Amino acid sequence: MRSAIPTAVLLWGLAAAQLIAAPALAEYGAIARDEGADKSGASWRQPTQQRADEVAISECGTSGCKVVIRAGPGMCGALATTDNGKGMGASSRKDRDAARLASLKGCQKDKKGECTVRFSDCNK
Repeated sequence: MRSAIPTAVLLWGLAAAQLIAAPALAEYGAIARDEGADKSGASWRQPTQQRADEVAISECGTSGCKVVIRAGPGMCGALATTDNGKGMGASSRKDRDAARLASLKGCQKDKKGECTVRFSDCNK
């Protein structure tokens, strides 16, 4: 019995150290857009911001695609555009509804048509 207690304490200590040393799982997102081609792409829950940017540009699919909004850990992003592609708004907020509303507001500022949210999602 005496050898079981130190072993249990050692195992508990190792488990606690693992929990403390474990990195937080951060997620990143991005939205890319090529206004000239009216193409967009988005990525969410990627391990790094660079990877999120790469995936969004790849999803957009043209050489003119550029990242228009980034969403870091715990953030939500949204993109709204007009049907004709001439108006656009993008935003990043802590809440999905707030991101959607801000992207719609940004799109409507251009007064180039009726705006619709095309992408919205959140990271952990």
